[in-house]
Amino acid sequence: MKRRLASIMSAVIIGCLLISQGTNFAEPASEEVSDSEAEATAVSESAPGDKPEAASADPSKTASIAEGMEQAAENEFLILYVNSATTEIAVQDKRSGAIWYSNPQDRADDSVATGYNKEKLNVQVEISYLDNAGNSLKYDNYTHSVQNGQFVIEKVKGGLNIFYTLGEVKSDIDAIPKYISEERFQSLILDKIEDDGDKREVEKRFKHNAEEKRYERRDSSLKGVGLKKVTDVFAKIGYDEEQIAIDNAASGEAAAGELSVKLPLQYRLDGDGLKVTVDAEGAEYPDSMKIERLSLLPFFGASGVRDEGYTLVPDGSGSLIHFNNEKTYAAPYRVDLYGTDAAIYQPIKIQNDEAARLPVFGMKYEDRAFVGIIEEGDAVAAVEADVSGRLNVYNTVSPSFTLRHLAEVTLTNGWRSSTVKKFQAEPFGGDITVRYGFLGAEDASYSGMAAHYRDYLIKQAGLTRLTDEEGVPFYAEFIGGIPKKKFFLGIPYNSYEPLTTFNEAESVLGEMLDMGIGNIKLRYTGWFNGGINHDLPKSITVDKKLGGSKGLKGLKAYTDENRISLFPDATFLEATRNADDFKKSKQASRFITGKLAKVYPYYAADFGENDYLDPGYAISPKVLPNMVDGFIDDYEKLGLAGLSLRDMGNKLNSDYNRSNVIDREEAKGIVNEQLKRISGSAMEILVEGGNAYAAAYARHIVDAPMTSSEFIITDETVPFFQLVFHGYVHYAGKAWNMADEQDSTHNFLKALETGSALNYTWFNADSSAIKMTEFADLYSADYRLWIDDAAQRYRELNDVLHDVQSQTIVDHRMLAKGVYQTTFEQGKTIIVNYNDTESNVDGITVGAKDYLVGGETGQ
Repeated sequence: MKRRLASIMSAVIIGCLLISQGTNFAEPASEEVSDSEAEATAVSESAPGDKPEAASADPSKTASIAEGMEQAAENEFLILYVNSATTEIAVQDKRSGAIWYSNPQDRADDSVATGYNKEKLNVQVEISYLDNAGNSLKYDNYTHSVQNGQFVIEKVKGGLNIFYTLGEVKSDIDAIPKYISEERFQSLILDKIEDDGDKREVEKRFKHNAEEKRYERRDSSLKGVGLKKVTDVFAKIGYDEEQIAIDNAASGEAAAGELSVKLPLQYRLDGDGLKVTVDAEGAEYPDSMKIERLSLLPFFGASGVRDEGYTLVPDGSGSLIHFNNEKTYAAPYRVDLYGTDAAIYQPIKIQNDEAARLPVFGMKYEDRAFVGIIEEGDAVAAVEADVSGRLNVYNTVSPSFTLRHLAEVTLTNGWRSSTVKKFQAEPFGGDITVRYGFLGAEDASYSGMAAHYRDYLIKQAGLTRLTDEEGVPFYAEFIGGIPKKKFFLGIPYNSYEPLTTFNEAESVLGEMLDMGIGNIKLRYTGWFNGGINHDLPKSITVDKKLGGSKGLKGLKAYTDENRISLFPDATFLEATRNADDFKKSKQASRFITGKLAKVYPYYAADFGENDYLDPGYAISPKVLPNMVDGFIDDYEKLGLAGLSLRDMGNKLNSDYNRSNVIDREEAKGIVNEQLKRISGSAMEILVEGGNAYAAAYARHIVDAPMTSSEFIITDETVPFFQLVFHGYVHYAGKAWNMADEQDSTHNFLKALETGSALNYTWFNADSSAIKMTEFADLYSADYRLWIDDAAQRYRELNDVLHDVQSQTIVDHRMLAKGVYQTTFEQGKTIIVNYNDTESNVDGITVGAKDYLVGGETGQ
């Protein structure tokens, strides 16, 4: 009883202290809180340092938690702190002692940031939106909530909930209508004012607009004494909030306080990570605000101008941005995850960039690092990064989320035209969650970040280890048939051109085996429903000109006998214009404008749409489940074990049909369900591209990112993708004979550096077979041109890499410009030299365009 009374008294005292300090704390309503979490913990103030230009934000430089921070939660690995006045948070890694802050602690000394950019350094969450007039505006939790005291902090088990109300605080001028009709101005205001002096005072504060038949508030004259006089008169005549609401509604103006946003932000300690969530269920946005984007913790872990290290961004295989690289002349980094959305109209492909396949970003200091993993909302997310010197003195990396897309529509009426903005009918309404992990000195590198993310995929996505030791795979794509326009008596007609029949495939495979190519993974494209641009795959009809079902059965028997893996290919997310049973109006996705989502190839010269060709169409995700069910029913009858999915791991498309919007996150969920369905029927799945959500289902990835987009702001390309997946998924880059880089020596060195397999796209027919078709890019696919070199390269690559296929890559680093070292799990190292001259690093000599394995030269 005494203990209970003491606890009650302690709670009363703490509550009084919090009230006296003006702290917006609310005790949890339903979750239990431990005694240690319920009590505010006193912490020492960090020693002041001489930082005239906010020179260092490295957490290792901070001996103790910053002033104003109090403990909110703790577990085995981490301690969470919060500043109850500013709502900024900090996380201390108990293993290393490092402290990571949501905002730079020396931001007041920033000598670069001014005005809004200075204030923004206090922000944890920001939204961008358009008002009814089309003006682009921003709300952030500091300017529009914290400074106004419009927030509540709630301690819960394992973390915090912070409830923000973002909006302008009412001022005295808000009691006066911005616009009021002539009739109401006369009857409700002037007629009720008895004093002539008061009447003149009110009249001169309004401007008469005869054309609009209304009076308009003169804001410039409503200040100080003048404002007080008018508000006093309005109060005297009974013009109240109800009346101003009527006038604001009539003029289309939102009343003060109506443009407010309820935004709940959750922080939870989860094992060795911090989970930050924007809870969709508790978020509220007014209809008049067209929310476009939400930015989360834009300054978490930000580094200063004296710090050494780099930022990791998921650009292709991975890119590093070195701290303080002085590239303020370059555009900041911002890339949407998972490539382009075919349901977002893009008449020009601005650049030939590499897709960001993994929802990961990070930052490395000299002896510690953090890595961010976007867990929820990744399909609508982008990663943003910038360097010091542009807007402030900090290097930053953070996620942002597009909640609502818009498109511009041009309306014409005779000689007049105007452009209006049209928004997607329903905004993204799901949760947003980012998980932050923290790495000590031994793991503080992009290699350590990759290992951290791989462990995450093992636990969360079920990624499993490779066990086979058959050697390096050789990926060969055989093209079956293509559509070709032919002529009879000058009359054009559509025909089918076989490029590699099933019998011919056996013959080519025999040559490959005879030349020492082993562990062949045969990907067969264009084998059913009309060739490479096949009809909807809701059923399967094997193309007769290739040999029909009997020929496919014979090829399967041959591949089984020779231990060759067969992966027939299918595409599910796009349809050709003339695909049988494709009903565009019902099955195609739509742009925000309501038009069908057509897909054109782009010209290589100017990246514009090649609209002279017949378009394809993005298939609505709602059609996918029924289509996959029909395909799998027929696929299982063929007795096949492998399946190649051309686009399920490579593309992700929305559907902005106003009657049933399917945003990209919902589309990802539908694709995941189908991947799970397919994995129950196909023993092995091969995908293109390798978007992260497909990782748990794929055993093979082709066209994996092998390089970055090389944006100007970035400094170095790294094989982060390969560091994550080696030993768990077999992968290869773009087909060597189809890639922009045609130097086989360069491609070979890249395969050694990244632990990648060879990949080729071939057909058996003479090259003349593709004349007068839309497949001119396949001229280099005649297998006879490549098989000799491919066999020689495979034998050499397999000699080096055959014993490390199921091992992870534990370290990758640049030894010198153009010289890289890769270290595998059991200690094997490979050094490659891309330079035209010999390289000597730490006494190790590697020849020009050569490699070194375990101290022995490779060629």
